[in-house]
Amino acid sequence: MWLPPAGSLPFKDQSFDAAMAISTMHHWDDPVAGLREMRRVARHVVVFMFDGSDAAWLHRFWLIRDYLPEVAELFVGWPPLAELADAIDARIEPVLIPWDCADGFFEAYWRRPEAYLDDQVRRGMSVWTKVGQDVEQRAVRSLQHDHGSGRWAERNRELLHLEAADLGLRLLIA
Repeated sequence: MWLPPAGSLPFKDQSFDAAMAISTMHHWDDPVAGLREMRRVARHVVVFMFDGSDAAWLHRFWLIRDYLPEVAELFVGWPPLAELADAIDARIEPVLIPWDCADGFFEAYWRRPEAYLDDQVRRGMSVWTKVGQDVEQRAVRSLQHDHGSGRWAERNRELLHLEAADLGLRLLIA
């Protein structure tokens, strides 16, 4: 299916009550233009996204920190969160992820590493496609070893009793 570039949606100004984007901005060529276009066609905008501009994010999520450092390369040159929010005059809200989140987005299983060993779970997460099959297989083998040996639990023991975690996900609300 053909979709127009985010900067030129074929709708009149304020055609919609609301527009929402959920974990898609990392696929956009120009996130600022895409956000502005969403704001142009809708009175309200909600965007669920990852804050790739926060330097601390590399250490927040064990999957990136210990197994997929290549994810950092996906956000090189990414606009700062404040710039994205300013583009649509949005407020920024942190999104805490409950330990038993069942949604299936990349960070959803932060306290359940065994989920990332399941091919079907990973197929629902575009990050794995972006890093490539070789990187994916290396990460899975390493995680499988660490999970089986107890190393993952030892390394991440502070997570095992948390009810929710802040892994850098944010809502932009305009």
